[in-house]
Amino acid sequence: MYFTSSLNFLTKGFDINASFLNSLNSLQKHWKPLLMGFVMQIGLATPCLADPHEEVLKLLKQDLSEQAFVMVSQYLQDHPQDPQMRFWLGNLWVKKGEKKTAAEIFLRLTQDCPELSEPYNNLGILQFEAGDFSAAKASFESALKVQPDFALAVENLADTYLLLSRSTLEHASALDPKSKSAKYKLELINQALLDWSQKQSK
Repeated sequence: MYFTSSLNFLTKGFDINASFLNSLNSLQKHWKPLLMGFVMQIGLATPCLADPHEEVLKLLKQDLSEQAFVMVSQYLQDHPQDPQMRFWLGNLWVKKGEKKTAAEIFLRLTQDCPELSEPYNNLGILQFEAGDFSAAKASFESALKVQPDFALAVENLADTYLLLSRSTLEHASALDPKSKSAKYKLELINQALLDWSQKQSK
């Protein structure tokens, strides 16, 4: 996906520089059937007309995100329900640092196109970053209901379980400060996260 594993937020913050192009084939196999009834073209600077999706993809591959943002936004003015463009718009808002706006876009995509797994995953990571692990868990589980072999969503769900376990153990330790088992398990999780962070930084 556009995002890397959600645990990167724990040590590096939100990584907006990771490429999200590798996942497009997966998304395209879902949205192309939805758009077969359209002839989608847009006037460009060149004399010929081209598929706007291909033009946006070219801009993304060249890391020309501002130009891509303009093209996507303009296209959506006339085709507001296009799922691929909406998905790209959400990712581009993330790159601009407007995560709340991006989350709203991904949420609406999950409501309008529940057959797509990627918006659930991206929404889940934004929820994860915000510390809403229960909501993130639900989003990742929804992604996996749609696409059970979505490896990144599986990993992100595992990350969420890990953080839910840590917060639950912290609560247990606060309720019973004398509990050695809760303290020991909490230490194991924190050490695992520390080890993971150090390996990622190398």
